[in-house]
Amino acid sequence: MPVALALTLLSVFTLAGLVLSAVSGWTLSHALGGSTTAARHIAIAVPTVLFSLFTQSMVLFFFIGTGKLLKEAAAKRSDAAGRDYILACVRGFKMRTSALCTFAPLIALATGLLGVTAHTGKTPAWLHLVAAILCVLLHAVAFGREVVAMAGTNQLMDEAATLVPPAPDGAAR
Repeated sequence: MPVALALTLLSVFTLAGLVLSAVSGWTLSHALGGSTTAARHIAIAVPTVLFSLFTQSMVLFFFIGTGKLLKEAAAKRSDAAGRDYILACVRGFKMRTSALCTFAPLIALATGLLGVTAHTGKTPAWLHLVAAILCVLLHAVAFGREVVAMAGTNQLMDEAATLVPPAPDGAAR
């Protein structure tokens, strides 16, 4: 549970950094147009991209590690239904989070690279803006899905040994 909380806080800081970076890039550079504002934007954006890479990597490792622990817990169960239910939950958590953990930092990195090319005039500034908006949106979606999946993973880890899987038809046992 403390790891999931720490990762949630890191994700909140990443989102805040992305929003602050996007706002600083848009408002400060357009309002004042000086190189000082571009330097401020870069000083916020570069660490935020690195923070995104770190945070999403840690979230990915969280699901890899807890998935391994849950698979071991499932293997110790004598009932096939319990084993299958735990393994299905692990697969579901991975399906909902793995792609987001991979693509969220990649879009952050791409946005930063587009920012460099926009600053040098090689690409239009609107392309960097669109990438920045997509980056913030993808991180927001990732945050929502990852927090829910981490909570579900923690609950499943707490109950893996004693969990009674739901009936296949949804009827109560």
